[in-house]
Amino acid sequence: MRRFGLIALVLLVASSACAGLYPRNTEVPFAYIPGGERTWQLTDKPLAKGESLALGTPTDGLSIAFGRDGRMTVKAEAGLKKSFEIEIQFNGVGHSASSKIQLISAPPDRPITYLSDQLDDLIRIFRDSKTGQWRPVTRDAFDQYFRRLQGHGVRRLIVWPSAFPLVNEPENYGAESWSLFEKQARAFLDDKELNEVLYSTPSYKPYQWHGMLMRFRLNREWSRMYAQSAADHDIALTVSYRPFEHALMKYYVIPVFDHEGRFLWNFLPGANPLVNSNPEKVAFAHYRQILKATGKDDHATLGSITLAAVPESKPRSITSKNLRVFAAKAPPIARSAFVMSQRKEGEFDVVRFGKIADRVEAQRVELKGWSLSAEDDGAIKLSGLRRPAGHRYIIVRRGEESNEQLALPVELPVVARSVAGSRIGRINAHWALADTIDENATSRLGPITKTGTYRTDFQAIENSFRLVRRSGKALRPLGGDEIVIDFGSDWSPEMMDYNRPASRRLAVAEIRAALAAPAFDEIVINTRSHTQLAGSQGDGELGVQTIAHHRRRRKNYFHNGIDRAYGPRSVAQSKSIQPLIQNGSDEAIEKITDWHAGEWQGTCQSESDGHHWRYARNAAVAKGVRSLLQDLEKEFPKTRIRVMIPPRAVVENSVKENLEDLPNPEGGTYDARYYRYLCSGNNQIPSIGEGMSMLDLSGLRAEPMFLGLRHLPDSRPLNLFVDSYLKNQSDNHGSSYQGAKSFFYEAQYTLRDKDKAASAKRREEIIRNLLVRREIDEVILYEAANWTYDLPLDNPHQYLER
Repeated sequence: MRRFGLIALVLLVASSACAGLYPRNTEVPFAYIPGGERTWQLTDKPLAKGESLALGTPTDGLSIAFGRDGRMTVKAEAGLKKSFEIEIQFNGVGHSASSKIQLISAPPDRPITYLSDQLDDLIRIFRDSKTGQWRPVTRDAFDQYFRRLQGHGVRRLIVWPSAFPLVNEPENYGAESWSLFEKQARAFLDDKELNEVLYSTPSYKPYQWHGMLMRFRLNREWSRMYAQSAADHDIALTVSYRPFEHALMKYYVIPVFDHEGRFLWNFLPGANPLVNSNPEKVAFAHYRQILKATGKDDHATLGSITLAAVPESKPRSITSKNLRVFAAKAPPIARSAFVMSQRKEGEFDVVRFGKIADRVEAQRVELKGWSLSAEDDGAIKLSGLRRPAGHRYIIVRRGEESNEQLALPVELPVVARSVAGSRIGRINAHWALADTIDENATSRLGPITKTGTYRTDFQAIENSFRLVRRSGKALRPLGGDEIVIDFGSDWSPEMMDYNRPASRRLAVAEIRAALAAPAFDEIVINTRSHTQLAGSQGDGELGVQTIAHHRRRRKNYFHNGIDRAYGPRSVAQSKSIQPLIQNGSDEAIEKITDWHAGEWQGTCQSESDGHHWRYARNAAVAKGVRSLLQDLEKEFPKTRIRVMIPPRAVVENSVKENLEDLPNPEGGTYDARYYRYLCSGNNQIPSIGEGMSMLDLSGLRAEPMFLGLRHLPDSRPLNLFVDSYLKNQSDNHGSSYQGAKSFFYEAQYTLRDKDKAASAKRREEIIRNLLVRREIDEVILYEAANWTYDLPLDNPHQYLER
């Protein structure tokens, strides 16, 4: 049987009119409460006439009863610690069945909460890693998951239901946007060739889980089943909302074209329908939009592009006839990859790009009327370029009168200037190699690759520079390759602007939908983000250079992603930006539009830090999230609201300074670089989330949370960090909340360490020492899928009793 999805399997399970024992009852023990009682559902339906449940095994110290609703209630004597294996017998009309289940003693409630990326939980719940098959979506699948938490003594789960929440209401996104999502999702799910790629072998393909999420969103009763299971297991759920992760464009972007090959939009399977369809209403704006809104169109309009030289470059005797320049709405795409195509009548199909490639490439606009000058150092300047509106890419290729010897630097330094003369920076440029072999195709977008994985511009750029560096030569003949220069779209679906009422209304609506489901009763605003988009340049000891420049010289660098070209529209009114716009000189405007050495390193939470654009973005993010918190408090006046606040600059900088003098037991002292072992790595990307450190909670009741540790830092640096952090947040940053708070610990990777016993010992010591502090009453462990599936099922946090 081909494993094309979950829906058919669910229907098979649900088709029987008779009740039956849940098959996944045997997967995880049932944790009874010593001195109390607990109830679980054992059957998929209430018992009909002639059906019954019975106990086939005697139990000492337990009282077990079965209800007509198919539930088992277990009452246990106080102090009971025994484990039992019992047989449950089901007797029906014309058939009977039995299964053996385990009963264990439940631990006391622990001051531990797990934070769930719900997707990762669902993969563990429904994918059989041994066979590669996806299991049916049934209630007992969720029940066994929540029994894991009962066995751990964990009573609350913080759930991030993805950027496009699985608990959703279509009306939150508008009828047109929802309909568009539904049509595209159906095209994805129903395509036979794509299903063959995704499910014909046991190997895991990333787009499998997107298929699962699409099915959950289209079958909304599944998410309610999940929430009801949590409620029935007395597991409280907190909805986690991430302000900075709304599209997952680092990984998943599927271009959509019409029947004539015209680019329509990108289908972002990770984004909600409104963000997908109308980012201009809710998202960050490109700095071009901000400049245009302030009357600086001439600084936002492309005038020239220089393919810059390197020391090995040589002067060329070439003219404009040796190159062709195109503007395009879509980048070069591998012909073997899957994209989407809209039929004339409006429905969608998943197709191999090769099927429509000629039509798509015919939509490129060839630019005319530009001039070429060959500089003495070997640089090539293209002047008089005009990039049509909506065409984010400029593509340079060999001309009809080709110079076969034309070679360009593999590093590909590119300088773009506006018609005013200022640099247009924060752009990407890379080689798209001729799509003649599979390896070359990896330098092109592969929205859904022929193997069912992903390749966005992020991976295409990385692959491109890896391939062109392979020869070891500084120059590469242009030949049949193309140079792709990406100026970015006008709006970024990746980042929401909460200074805009529409963005806040959408957030409130999504959170309201979650809180309306069973078990959900709290809100957490989190910092987690994948917002680190494609970048062809980096900043390091060599300054701002292309990533190939740094790599050729084996130097480390800090990734400069194109996401940093975007900001809240309100930054135009920022005190740090207004003087630059009013000045209007090239030098002033370039503080907004171009990269600068050190701009994205260290902290930038004060105007005096000197990086105008970064600071303005951070301040606007802080202001926007504060406005969101105000709206949430107004909308949900009786709901507990917490907000994750990363260490402020004073904490980070003082800890780094003191690490330089802190003795290291292994000799010498620590240094500032050790800070990376202290702060959260996965759940804080400062380039977008640093504004959360600047949050002012004055006049609010929201509880600040500590975005704390990662892995297993040594005791002295850990105490230095925690002491400084707790002291700085002792004022709760203005919040009226008083009391102990939650401390976030990113420790999931410690479960994979080779010496698991040593790692567990140190991890448990860290957790105990955190909870000893009066300021901390809960440790939040990320991420739930690791703790629920990789720890023992029976009381793994018993170290807290020591």
